[in-house]
Amino acid sequence: MQQNGKYGVLLLGGNRTHQENYASSFAQDARCWLVAFADEPDAPPERIRLGRSLAESLDLPFIDLDAALAREDVHIVSLCTDVERRGRIGAKCAKAGKHVYLDKPMAFTPEDAEQIVAAVAKSGVRSQMFSNIHSAWARTVQQALTSGSIGELQAVHCDVLFSKGHPGSAPIGQKRVEKSERERYSFVEAKPEMFDVGVYAVSMVNWLTQRRVQRVFGGTANYFFKEHLGCDVEDFGALVLTLEGGITATIASGRYGWQSHAQGGVRKVHLVGTEGSLTFDASANRLEVFAAEPAFEPPSPHPLDPMGMWSSTQAEIKMPPKQQWIDVGSDEDSAREFGAFIDCVEKDVESEMNAEFAAHSVEIICAGYRSAATGAVIDL
Repeated sequence: MQQNGKYGVLLLGGNRTHQENYASSFAQDARCWLVAFADEPDAPPERIRLGRSLAESLDLPFIDLDAALAREDVHIVSLCTDVERRGRIGAKCAKAGKHVYLDKPMAFTPEDAEQIVAAVAKSGVRSQMFSNIHSAWARTVQQALTSGSIGELQAVHCDVLFSKGHPGSAPIGQKRVEKSERERYSFVEAKPEMFDVGVYAVSMVNWLTQRRVQRVFGGTANYFFKEHLGCDVEDFGALVLTLEGGITATIASGRYGWQSHAQGGVRKVHLVGTEGSLTFDASANRLEVFAAEPAFEPPSPHPLDPMGMWSSTQAEIKMPPKQQWIDVGSDEDSAREFGAFIDCVEKDVESEMNAEFAAHSVEIICAGYRSAATGAVIDL
């Protein structure tokens, strides 16, 4: 790809990762150009194959990670490797002096996240984890909170649920027992949803309140999908958080099936203050369409993506669009997210969701798993 912008972007991760979307978002910013794909030479062979596949589709070279990080025309790394490797690779990229854009969640464990945080701090590079905070609806929530219209904040609740996958297959009455620690995050069939989806809700609470969490109580379950149960990961989780200053926060996150929502799923924030309360729905401003056309039908499950996680696999099975609701004002959310990171690089300022800030979400969610496994409140 010909150099047009100011910042060269190295892409890590391939098909069946969010790099399918992130690469396009970076390419659409006139300040950026895509340099290459890369990975560790001893990365899992399937990951290398998927990286090469996406690189080929974008007419980009696929090169060794060390060689890529030595290039002077690489300024930014978009990190979408499998979650288990992100701590080590993210730290390596920062140590090489590259700004790091982090897929969510930024790391598998708090220790992995700290590797990135320490390397970013030492190198002085910029970092940002993907989140919802630059969306139009999140900015509306923030404006309402800072206006003081509800008085002093007492509590906040955030729902983030993904309406994808074919529910109803989890066996009834079979209760899964949570573990304090997990050995694996990445599976073809499913993801641990309190982590994968819950990171949106937890990072939203962190950003809105600007308060650190002191205590965590959590629970997980398998209500909907046999795929999650088969991988020994939850499809739903909830957390109760006590923040600095006595603020209470709760989150509910997970995946609950294609036909459970008219769009991509529930994204709501509820604010409770001393003088009032407000509820915000990301899909509240919408057009509702009534037409003489067939209702939405869930696609046949893709054997390599039954949960509908990736754009490439959904294109293969000709995933039909949901056209009952058309969100108003959300078209530029992706451009705002990636543009905000490039602004930070260009102006040499910290991102609102930098590595240090985002690492707290990893700490909170991992504490939530320990709580769900033991039934105890976890102090941070």
